[in-house]
Amino acid sequence: MATAWKYRFLVDVWAEPREIEGLPTVIRARVVDMATDEEHYVGSFAEIAQIITVRLDAEGIRPARWERS
Repeated sequence: MATAWKYRFLVDVWAEPREIEGLPTVIRARVVDMATDEEHYVGSFAEIAQIITVRLDAEGIRPARWERS
């Protein structure tokens, strides 16, 4: 039986090298809620988790935990 995933998120993370040698590479990320196409640009993994938690909490899905498939 196939599971229909109602709550899906796209997480896109990329690294941008700096033009000035010696400066740290900038890590950027974007989270897209696939149900609403709402897009957020974030600066940390904590922000990614917060966006997902807020969305699931709004739907009454608690508790949630991260798990490796």
